[in-house]
Amino acid sequence: MMAWFLFVLMVGAVVAYCVWDLRRKAAVREAASQERFTQMFKARTAAMPTAEALPASIPAVAGNAPAKAPPVAAAAPSGKERFLGKAETLVYYLLKTGIPDHEVFANVTLAAVAGGAGGGFDQEQQLRRFSQYQLDFVICDKNMRVVAAVELEAPGGADAAEGQRFKSDSLRAAGVRVVLINPKALPRREEIRTLVCGPGAAAV
Repeated sequence: MMAWFLFVLMVGAVVAYCVWDLRRKAAVREAASQERFTQMFKARTAAMPTAEALPASIPAVAGNAPAKAPPVAAAAPSGKERFLGKAETLVYYLLKTGIPDHEVFANVTLAAVAGGAGGGFDQEQQLRRFSQYQLDFVICDKNMRVVAAVELEAPGGADAAEGQRFKSDSLRAAGVRVVLINPKALPRREEIRTLVCGPGAAAV
């Protein structure tokens, strides 16, 4: 009976030792793993750039404030200050109030109004030449049919007079009414309809 008791006690001691040894080895492995993780974290933190080293376009991480970007100067405005000059603007509003049932377009090429139909080399040459000339205003009805072209009289030399004469002749040849207005002696608003649309033209 005593021998059996000693045998059971010995077996229990061996089992207890094995359990303790397994726990000890597991603890050692966990400590080694934690140490390796700590070393890796330190190495990565040391390699990470600071906020001062980051470009201004990349935000800082881990709570570091980003470096301030240098102030950017405002872009200077480009292009013309006004689409229409003062004289052209005054005539535009005079046309809009005088014939409100018509559409008024500014700075239209001669080719868009007097460009002939058909085809061939001659027409292509004509369109290229017409594209070099610009009309001050083109008046259309509500169906977008051209009613008249309005040109402002402007002082100039022989070249300016020749250009105006060429535009007027080309428009009349295309069946378009040409109206010349002196910006220094503007017609009255009630005269605009007759001047642009012709005598007897009634409001639509």
